[in-house]
Formats: sequence, structure tokens, C-alpha cells
Amino acid sequence: MVSEERVLDDHLGMISRKSAGKIAEGSSIAENIPSNDPLDIASEMVEVSDLLQRKTRVQELVEIEEVVYKVLSKRPVEVGGVDIIVRVLLLGTKEQNIRMVLFDKKADLPTLLPIEGGDKIIARNFVVREGTSGLELASIAQSTIAIESQAKTGINEFSRINLGAQEVDVVGKLVVIGPIKHSIFAAGRDDDSCSLTISDGIDQLKVLIVGNGIRDMEQAHPGDPVKIEFAQIRKNGGVELYLNESSRILVSPSLRNRLRV
Repeated sequence: MVSEERVLDDHLGMISRKSAGKIAEGSSIAENIPSNDPLDIASEMVEVSDLLQRKTRVQELVEIEEVVYKVLSKRPVEVGGVDIIVRVLLLGTKEQNIRMVLFDKKADLPTLLPIEGGDKIIARNFVVREGTSGLELASIAQSTIAIESQAKTGINEFSRINLGAQEVDVVGKLVVIGPIKHSIFAAGRDDDSCSLTISDGIDQLKVLIVGNGIRDMEQAHPGDPVKIEFAQIRKNGGVELYLNESSRILVSPSLRNRLRV
């Protein structure tokens, strides 16, 4: 069995000794493969309100069953001079939510499962840590996520889009993927942009992605079904959807049965 000290070293002191002991007892758990039957390590059940009201201790190993308010795009962050990929999920509601931070391979789970805004998930073996705006949850190697129920939101008939809305979720098929335009003002990819065209089978929409959302398009091809969440509506000689760092594009074959045609 792996020792508590080894587990503490592996997690860079991010978890408590109590949590390390739980992980050591379940040390046969391998790197998570997406599953609908994740294995628990006797982590404590918490709610969004527990973290907002700081009723949970930092470094504790916890699980949570909650609705996903928003899934953000993957982005690189520098840790110890090394770039790693992270993705943030907001759990709860627009008014009251907490951050769940997924690191490295875990950052791909919202695409692989996939997880959409409005879905109810159960996340196990996450560590409570101090974030920039309060307590948040962070993934470790033993963290797992399973979908309890799917919301299946998104407009698949573009003529039904309310042009007066501030934000919109749509489902469609990729028709055209334009080249990535690199910003000369950006040191990284934060200000890069890419133009798309999507179709509902009858009407087409122009889409402009700016920032890290481009990372979710790296494996996309014309004909792929997509869902766009929290897009802004712009009228530039016609209707255009604008995706910034608060938006998300999901490319997944699981969306195919939700296309209009």
C-alpha cells in the first residue's frame, strides 16, 4: 500500500494528512477513465452553500452532487515554470456558485462525457482549497465525475433565437471552419480568433470565437455537431454569435440526435 507521505508528496501538500490517508487506503485506484460508476474514497459530501459559507475545511477531500451552471474553456496556466491545462466549471446557479478546477487530463472530462450547462453531476474525491474569491474544489488524480441527469438545452432552430436576449445556447452542425487569426498584441493565444459557420439544416449563423475557446476546436471538422453555450448575440449586417472567455463551444457526436435534421 502507498504511504500517506508518498501521497502527500504526490499532491504537493494540497491535501490534508487525513485525505492522504483515505487515498492511501484506496491506492489501487488508477488515473480516472470517464465512468458512470466512479469509486468513492469515503470523501465527505458537501453542498455549494457549505463552501460559500466556509463550513468546509481547506485540504479536505469531498464529493458534491450539483447542477453545472457553466463550463468554461480550457486554458493554460503556469505552475512552477511549466504550462498545464486547466478548465473551470461553475457549480450551482447564476447567483450562487462555486468554482471546480480541473487539471491536465481531467480538463478533458467535460468534452469526453460530455458535460453541458444545466446537467446534474456527482463529483467525488475533490480537494477543497482557497481560491481567489473563496473556497473552491480542485481535481486530483483520484477525482471522478459522473452525470446524474442531462438538461439537453440549446435552440436547434435558429429562427427561434430571441434577438433581444443577452446570451443564447444553440445546437447546430459545423459548415465552415475559418483559419485561426493570431493577434500581434497577444503573447499567447488569449486574443486569437476564429470564424465559423453553423447550420440548423435550413438557416446558417456566423460565429466568432475569441480567446481560449479555440482550443475546443482543435479536433473539429465540417459536419460535426456542436453546442454553443452563453454566446452573445451581435448584429453585424446580420446575426452573429460572439464567444468570449465566458462562453463555450462543445464538439461532440452525442449532440447528433439533437440536430434539427
